[in-house]
Amino acid sequence: MIKQMFKIEKYWKIIVYYNIDYSFFDDIYFELRLLNFSKESIDDIFNKIKSGKVKAATCNSIEERVSIVLFGNHSNDIDYINSIVHEAEHVKQALLRAYSVDDIGENAAYTIGYIVSRMYSIFKNIKK
Repeated sequence: MIKQMFKIEKYWKIIVYYNIDYSFFDDIYFELRLLNFSKESIDDIFNKIKSGKVKAATCNSIEERVSIVLFGNHSNDIDYINSIVHEAEHVKQALLRAYSVDDIGENAAYTIGYIVSRMYSIFKNIKK
């Protein structure tokens, strides 16, 4: 499992876990609880990822200006890249909503591009 943390300037913090190792569940659980996610919602997310019902999930806290993105294991690179773009979109939506920025035009496009490029910089080194 790899953990990545980065910021979009002073606006938003993003924590990403790639290929979740469930022996580190307590560390991720602790971070999510600090953001006031309920035990039930955290357990639901992990059970869905662990069972393969979902391959990734994003937990956003608009109040804390942070997103935690969780990636389970994926069967191939294209599938993983699809999940990266999908979860980056959820982060972008939360960030723009927090700052009352319309989710259209150049600001939104550059924001998603930045988030995906940061995630891809890690993914390209962990892919099989």
